[in-house]
Amino acid sequence: MTTSTSYWEKIPLWNSENPSQSFEITADNISGRIPVTRLEHWRDFSSLLESQFFNRVDIQCIFRGHRRNDWEMTPTLARVTQNGIVTEDIAKRQLEMFRKAIRGRISDHSLLDDENEREHDELWSIGQHHGLMTPLLDWTYSPYVALFFAFAKEDQTDEKENPYRAVYVLNKSFISDDELCPDIRVFEPKKDDHGRLVSQAGLFTFSPYDATIENKLTEVLTDEDFPDDELKSASEAEQPGILAKYICKVYIKNEEQQECLKHLRRMNVHHASLFPDLIGAADYCNIFMAEIERDKALQQRQVEPVREAVAEEPAQPAQSDLPLSHNAGSILELLKSTPESQEVEPSRIQLIADELNKYLSKSMVVDWQARDTVQAEMKNATRVLLRKYGYPVNARDTIVENILEVVGRGSDQ
Repeated sequence: MTTSTSYWEKIPLWNSENPSQSFEITADNISGRIPVTRLEHWRDFSSLLESQFFNRVDIQCIFRGHRRNDWEMTPTLARVTQNGIVTEDIAKRQLEMFRKAIRGRISDHSLLDDENEREHDELWSIGQHHGLMTPLLDWTYSPYVALFFAFAKEDQTDEKENPYRAVYVLNKSFISDDELCPDIRVFEPKKDDHGRLVSQAGLFTFSPYDATIENKLTEVLTDEDFPDDELKSASEAEQPGILAKYICKVYIKNEEQQECLKHLRRMNVHHASLFPDLIGAADYCNIFMAEIERDKALQQRQVEPVREAVAEEPAQPAQSDLPLSHNAGSILELLKSTPESQEVEPSRIQLIADELNKYLSKSMVVDWQARDTVQAEMKNATRVLLRKYGYPVNARDTIVENILEVVGRGSDQ
């Protein structure tokens, strides 16, 4: 499902002065029945967190970040079932199989005790860490850790459009009350040999058997016996703002991903601090080095004259560049043609043109002009690259709609 601009405009912008009117329930495949609000920049996330709405007395919230706006709160074990639901039978069989498979591979033999319910939970936690499909969902006490996981990875050029990332906010005080919410369990492992749970301020929820966590929460909150007098007397328009006190989803504009990660790194929220092992150290170094090289490439372009489209013969062009070699300059001219491009330094415009040229030339398969799916993928890749390198938001549609015409002219020469 591709979302139009009008869809996002229907979702209210967060307003700290009037938080109860900042939520809507869209009841669709993207937002489900969870109250949603919208931020147009990741920097606005801090002001949202400082609102009294998220700092109510005796209420503790937990957070979960999603890279894509259309990802649901689905545990990994539910992703292999046809209906996206974990049954007690599937969970029991998975845990028993894992318990047998780890014999001789662990030193803590208490985990092999199939009579101890507490050890069942600990075993699920260890399995989650090592890639086992489980009924667990990861959460964190830190909203900035959730923001990190929402922005940690770049979008893929072969994905559909992803204009917003997302952070879920869940009222832990509510779901921890067995009388109010008996079917959703919160679990904080005692064992954390790898250190990640402590570093990430992490905890888990167990999804209810035979239902999604969203459906179970909706069932509990809409029950006529649920003890919230404000919710019972609320009008339909008032309900989203009240339900958001229990769970909500915050959409955050998918812009300036690298700047967001730099900001979080200054707060000591990064791969090396969240993953205190060799994998975390390696990821930290890889990302930091890639960032240094990106900045270096941009600086080099700032001191070099901006290349104009000239008809010089390249020495040894790469095979992938051949389809667009005649018209690479036209891509640059297209990027420079919008009034908004004046806001961007020429070196960045050149960098975007180079990246578009590299990707699109690889995508130009035989008869691409007659294949709608290939053209759609090329357009989406263009949009992803424009976002990645900070091309002005208001001008992106113009570039996306005209890029194929430019590429087509080049391939005809």
